[in-house]
Amino acid sequence: MDANAIQLMSGTGKISNCTMPILTEGGYLLLDPIAFSDAAQIAALGGKLCVPTNWSKDLTGLPLIVDLGECEAWQLDWLQELLVAEHETRRHRPLERAGICAYLRATGSLDQLSSHLASQLLVLPTDHNGNRYDGGALWRFFDPRVFANLCWMLEANHIAALAGPMKIWVFPWFDGWFEYEIPVVDGIARRAEQEPRIAGFMPIGMDLWQRAQHIALINQVAVRLALPRDLLYPQRAAWAQCIETALVVAANLLHWESHEDQALYAEHSVRHGAAFQEHPKLMSYWTLRKQKKARGNWTELTRLLTDEEHTALISSAP
Repeated sequence: MDANAIQLMSGTGKISNCTMPILTEGGYLLLDPIAFSDAAQIAALGGKLCVPTNWSKDLTGLPLIVDLGECEAWQLDWLQELLVAEHETRRHRPLERAGICAYLRATGSLDQLSSHLASQLLVLPTDHNGNRYDGGALWRFFDPRVFANLCWMLEANHIAALAGPMKIWVFPWFDGWFEYEIPVVDGIARRAEQEPRIAGFMPIGMDLWQRAQHIALINQVAVRLALPRDLLYPQRAAWAQCIETALVVAANLLHWESHEDQALYAEHSVRHGAAFQEHPKLMSYWTLRKQKKARGNWTELTRLLTDEEHTALISSAP
């Protein structure tokens, strides 16, 4: 991965690899209650559910923020054990849903933190002319599988608006932990609060919303690539951006409709580079796909290569 490309990915704030949080040091935890089997234990933590204003729908999917300074010693021990258990699970199942989404350092009361996070959960995709796209959506940006990618997708002012009073946001991504020192942008929190809402929903650009829809596939392809565990965050982000680019090509230029076909193209494109993209037997096939004259699934492509050629392609991977 080119060093200059890696540096470009760290422009929205300082993100560094870190160790697993030590919960006895205070701070806050952001939890996803539905990921836990023991609802009574979660309720006993005395956390604050982040419920958007006028939200009358099912509370499922909303995050819970917990003040660790208000927890008893046995609760901290229990949460620390859960943190370790989830970390070990991700070593074998990297995309497992996290119960503990983030460790936070912040200013303000628990009510203020909960209120801010709640205010960012409802979004309404709009185009450049302000036209709405379908209905609004609950944006689970706090899910670490999502947040890890938003950190490189979003501009500094958008991250600062999402985080609000949060100063440090520590999150897991695959089998690593990362500390995000939220960028300081003058007036961002105040402007975010004054952002005009549409029936309680915060407008979000259609371009960004469509990019966010790629995140699940980006993570899936990253798992298939089996990236080294010791990569720094900017390096992981640079790989993720390459995957996103390949997914867009697969969907928009080569017209693969199946998410699995898009993921397979992205995996091969990122893993093999020019050896795959410029393979002599595939060049004419790319042209046919661009012209929508080849409409089959991934099997259609694999039939173009002999077993020996496919083996040679695999051996070209770094």
